[in-house]
Amino acid sequence: MALPKIDTPMYSCKLPSDDKQTVTYRPFLVKEEKILLTAMEGAKDLKGEEFQRVVRDTILNIISNCTDGKIDGNKLPAFDVDYLFLNIRAKSRGEQIEPSFTCNQEGKDGNLCGNIDKYPIRIDEIKIDFPDKDYSKIMVKDDIGIQLKYLSTEEVKVHDGEADPIEKMFKIIVDSIDYVFDAENVYKGKETAKPELVKFVESLSESTFDEIKEFFGNLPTLRHKVDYRCTKCGHKEPVTLEGLEDFFGFA
Repeated sequence: MALPKIDTPMYSCKLPSDDKQTVTYRPFLVKEEKILLTAMEGAKDLKGEEFQRVVRDTILNIISNCTDGKIDGNKLPAFDVDYLFLNIRAKSRGEQIEPSFTCNQEGKDGNLCGNIDKYPIRIDEIKIDFPDKDYSKIMVKDDIGIQLKYLSTEEVKVHDGEADPIEKMFKIIVDSIDYVFDAENVYKGKETAKPELVKFVESLSESTFDEIKEFFGNLPTLRHKVDYRCTKCGHKEPVTLEGLEDFFGFA
């Protein structure tokens, strides 16, 4: 005799990058909790990009599971992945999280306070912070411009093995060119040879390159501001949480 089937509730949300796309998902089940716990144990001694890589791959795995394989997080930009995981996590473990803050205020005795407070935040208050203007269109000259795009997780992952941070940055910039245009034509990035795109980027002026860096410095990000107040010494300061690691300490 077969065991009874347990019905799992289904929820939906719209992706920040495309409010016309509705994603249906379910909460974590025990198998996803196992994936998280295994990943957390394996990543506890990792740092920097190596830690972020484990976090990303685990989140992508869970998104695929909880959307019944219908959503491939590799095809989404990072902020969509973060937002979707945030919503899945909310329906799985509750609508509130309590990130910890350590007070680093120096007292009159010269010692740091060191008090640790937990600050409750409702998940539905956490939003993707979009830039206040469009940085994606950059004019090189009066009749020549560049249209940049948000890379998918998969497109960024291609450059994980690049040891030189400068070289990695240039490769990501080249891959982020959606198209180049002039008064008469549009030259799609995917249809243009990489060496030609590299040569084009290297020929840009410093001021144009600064505008490109502005685009990358203003990518949409999961962000929330907290007016923190230490319960021990009373010190107050605004604290900005950014990215899944800040909100959940991974998960």
